[in-house]
Amino acid sequence: MTIAFDFTVTTDRMEAFRSISGDDNPIHFDTSFARDRGFDGPIVYGGLLIAEVSRLLGTALPGHGCVWQSLTMKFRRPLLVGERARLEAEVKHETPPLGIRLIRLTISAGGRRIAEGEAMTLLPEPQSAREAAE
Repeated sequence: MTIAFDFTVTTDRMEAFRSISGDDNPIHFDTSFARDRGFDGPIVYGGLLIAEVSRLLGTALPGHGCVWQSLTMKFRRPLLVGERARLEAEVKHETPPLGIRLIRLTISAGGRRIAEGEAMTLLPEPQSAREAAE
């Protein structure tokens, strides 16, 4: 099973993350600072990319009720603020009796691979379903 969606990290979302995280690294909000360091503009916080992964796992694959067991991500290239990106998730392995899934994640933009990794999730059965099976 594969699922994908597009997203854009706006300046407003960057400011909200900056406020919540306390990360005031100018590489994320100062255009001239970012350009002086070889980027075309401010780059998106890695934490905001992880937030998109959280949204996908918690709402779509596997969805409501899932619990992360692990996450690994490698950031390959920067995503610029305002740039449209695509997050793709593919189930690589599933253990149905336990509700465990290994999900391959890829974030891309403009033909570039931005980040990639894997998430292990657990989708526990509701308490009532477990009791009925006993």
